[in-house]
Amino acid sequence: MTSGAKLVLPHLRDLLERGGRLRLLTGDYLDVTEPTALRLMQDLDHNRQLYVFRAKRIPFHPKAWMFSFADGAGALIVGSSNLSRSALTEGVEWNLRHFDRSDALPLMSARTAFEDLLARPEVAELSPDWIDSYEARRIVPLPTQSGMPEEAPEDAPKPHAIQQEALHALAATRAKGYRAGLVVLATGLGKTFLAAFDSQPAKRVLFVAHREEILTQAMEAFRAIRPKARLGRFGGGEKDFDADVLFASIQTLSRAQHLNRFAPDAFDYIVVDEFHHAAAATYRRIIDHFTPQFLLGLTATPDRSDGGDLLGLCEENLVYECDLWSGIDRELLSPFKYFGVPDPVEYAQIPWRSGKFDEAALTEAVATQARAENALDQLSRRGGKKAIGFCVSRRHADFMAEFSRAHGLSVYHRLRF
Repeated sequence: MTSGAKLVLPHLRDLLERGGRLRLLTGDYLDVTEPTALRLMQDLDHNRQLYVFRAKRIPFHPKAWMFSFADGAGALIVGSSNLSRSALTEGVEWNLRHFDRSDALPLMSARTAFEDLLARPEVAELSPDWIDSYEARRIVPLPTQSGMPEEAPEDAPKPHAIQQEALHALAATRAKGYRAGLVVLATGLGKTFLAAFDSQPAKRVLFVAHREEILTQAMEAFRAIRPKARLGRFGGGEKDFDADVLFASIQTLSRAQHLNRFAPDAFDYIVVDEFHHAAAATYRRIIDHFTPQFLLGLTATPDRSDGGDLLGLCEENLVYECDLWSGIDRELLSPFKYFGVPDPVEYAQIPWRSGKFDEAALTEAVATQARAENALDQLSRRGGKKAIGFCVSRRHADFMAEFSRAHGLSVYHRLRF
């Protein structure tokens, strides 16, 4: 069910982003499985394979999770919990977890059974077309028929006051004949949701960004607004040419061999996130290639240090702007205090390679006893109960984690690069 999928999706994304593999087999038994939940699973990126057991003649009712660890060990959970919010949270359910360190036979048997299931003729690859056909024929079961308690659907997202103002401004600018415009919103005011709200009438949408994390977050926002749409990725190993809303990596889409496969009018609405990068050649190629009905540029930092003309790329049309201080004044952003701490590192002496500091040299400069002591001193004087520390490399993160633990702090050490 959608409620259960939303609970586990963050963990599945984390697994996939760390290079793990996900294989999921679900079924259409009694029509309990919700199409929206299947579409959420389809939105997952990287190494995932999704299958469906078509339970027309044979009931399909297992609930099991199998885990394989990097050290060769594994775990198996089998129980009564469906993948739903009620079953995974407040419901009365029994599940048994088994580790193979003491007895590998149950897990080995379960893995063999899973492979046998995938080979059955009732199993098919879960595709957008299959989900659409399932939704068309599905008869939503009553709780008395399915045994599943009825769960109230979550309210659809609604634009807050600043987003509403921006939406009115966008509608007004199109009424004046503009086919492009720039919206400047401070971080945290919901630029991506604004794009999802504003592009709702468009049949085909292209969302362009330069980082995979931005594309993943954008997919979540658009999925919330378009629960039935076909969302797709274009970057890395995944290239979807038929999605209703396509989330594309600028590095991949800007290549001629990919860009030329799209007609100039392939998309009705184009969103270019982090528009302060748009003067770069990769962005220019995409902007120059397509002829959408409207192009929306989004940024929180409209000023370019290289003097690039951003407004010139969107018809000199600044549609709406709300900065950090306005967001705080209107109580949509949290107020904060900012303290600058003297830093003795001579950054001018650190080599600059391929558009960034040399990682080894930068780490050598910042991962020092004196600098770590200063960081902990500032934390004790100005910090609260919890703090986040950002590091320049894995080695720097390891150094700061070990140093902090040695000084009595509880440290959660996570590497995301």
